[in-house]
Amino acid sequence: MSVRRTFAASTLVLGALPVWAQQPFPTTQPAIIQITREFEKPGHFGAHEATEIRWTALNRSAGYGVSYLALVAASGAPEAWWISTYTGLDAVGKAQAFGAGNPTYTASLNKIAMEDGDHLTGSTTTLAEAVPQASYGEFPDVRTVRVYSILTAQVRPGGEAAFTDIAHRYAALMKAKAVPTSWRTYQVISGAPAVTFLVFSSFPSWDAVEANRKATAGAMSTANAEEMEGFIKAVRDGIVSMNVRYFNVNPKMSLVPKEMLSDPFWSGK
Repeated sequence: MSVRRTFAASTLVLGALPVWAQQPFPTTQPAIIQITREFEKPGHFGAHEATEIRWTALNRSAGYGVSYLALVAASGAPEAWWISTYTGLDAVGKAQAFGAGNPTYTASLNKIAMEDGDHLTGSTTTLAEAVPQASYGEFPDVRTVRVYSILTAQVRPGGEAAFTDIAHRYAALMKAKAVPTSWRTYQVISGAPAVTFLVFSSFPSWDAVEANRKATAGAMSTANAEEMEGFIKAVRDGIVSMNVRYFNVNPKMSLVPKEMLSDPFWSGK
């Protein structure tokens, strides 16, 4: 995972290695998320996963305190996403200082990073800010989530308010039909084109994904015609492009709080 290679190598002269208590997963929408995407060479998933498992083990033993989820694409190009959460950009800066002045950790990290690069065609890192007013429903229990859908929406310049209006219209349609759904919305602030929104929905299983898909389709097909027309017009006028992808949670490549390792899913057993 290239983001932590940057953390260690770029701050080597700053001081001693900090050891934090392992950060728990959030129970409310985090203010900032960081997404590291790694694009895999075809056929390299198994070797890439093995390298990333070693990377996570190194971070755990070194006391890296920022928990992160590893998501593996189930649709689209073969890639993995790592998602870390922060209270603000100052917390991102603190994480970037991790590993400073610890040559043993840095050497181990760089060795794994070189091996990791053999399995990749590239990587990107993105920062995004929470948009609570375009989110809906209860925040999920991250410990029980196994599948995520992530909608990426590119809107027209200056279209932030329009996107929030679209989210409100969609939420009203779901609420009117009592569809048990929820999502968290973020706006990209660095590392991707301007006015890009990311909408995360979470599910405990693929069965739940299918149930939600059917319930959503049913709600849309039986919605009030006037409300539906207004929603479609808002989408057509405000959004340049949309793309929905599904991801499986990979517990082996995730760094989770120690107490979660008693769960066979998260321990990888």
